[in-house]
Amino acid sequence: MRKYSLAQVEALLAISRLGTFQAAARHINVTQPTISLRIKELEEALGSKFFEREGRKAKLSGDGVIAAQYAEQILSLFDQMETRLRTGDPLQGTLRVGSSETVAITCLPEIISALGATYPGLRVELTVSNSFILCDQLKSGQLDIALLSDPGIEAQIHLEPLALAPVAWIGSANKLLGTTILSPGDLAETTVLCVPPPSPLYEIVAKWCAAEKSSRPALSTCNSLAMIARLVASGVAMSVLPTCILRDEIQRGAVVSYRQRVELKPLKICAAYPRSSDSDGLEAVVRIARNVIQKGNYFAPPLV
Repeated sequence: MRKYSLAQVEALLAISRLGTFQAAARHINVTQPTISLRIKELEEALGSKFFEREGRKAKLSGDGVIAAQYAEQILSLFDQMETRLRTGDPLQGTLRVGSSETVAITCLPEIISALGATYPGLRVELTVSNSFILCDQLKSGQLDIALLSDPGIEAQIHLEPLALAPVAWIGSANKLLGTTILSPGDLAETTVLCVPPPSPLYEIVAKWCAAEKSSRPALSTCNSLAMIARLVASGVAMSVLPTCILRDEIQRGAVVSYRQRVELKPLKICAAYPRSSDSDGLEAVVRIARNVIQKGNYFAPPLV
């Protein structure tokens, strides 16, 4: 059990800012012996000496500088918690945002920038991960909102369709396959990379092979979509990818996308948040994300 308190942390920060125990005591509205005792107890609990005395002045020691930095963060988090709980507004304090790599690679920087411009005091905690993992984190309360791909239907989660991301088998233009209509058998001599299951792209590959009544090609896996895209562009492997993440390479002719007899369904890009959350605040985030996605021209509009 920890042997230090918020009052001790406040005392440390007040002395570091005001320079004397006496001034800090007046600021906190306690006696000087009280504030001295709080610092003594905090130092004993953490096994450090935080101040060097020069007459009445108190100068932070090396450990004191470190402790004061943490104290700033601790009190800031408490202020954010108080504001968030008092207002019930997810756009006050810290917003925990999840993003799939498809969104992160294409338009996430613009979305985060627009959020910051609209809500200057908002602090964003960003998690980039697999859409299935993000959905689980939404359900467990670890995220406030997520921008993800094909999350499926979850009773606890509200979904806002944002766009469609066409997907295709993509390979380097330097290693063209001798076919115009790709089938699983054409990949027998090719290194094939995929995001490991459970993931929307892995499911697309599995469903495509089942529709073709063919066994899956030997799949190597990588948990980073960005790295898979780089390996495909460099000719190391082929993969099923959202075409938006290699848009520039496709336009330059550096990589090619293959057609299939059984077409691959596009990924549904959605904003998702728990149904129990304050929808007004999170709808504002959805509107910002939708505006950025529409202007960026990375995706196709969602089906109405």
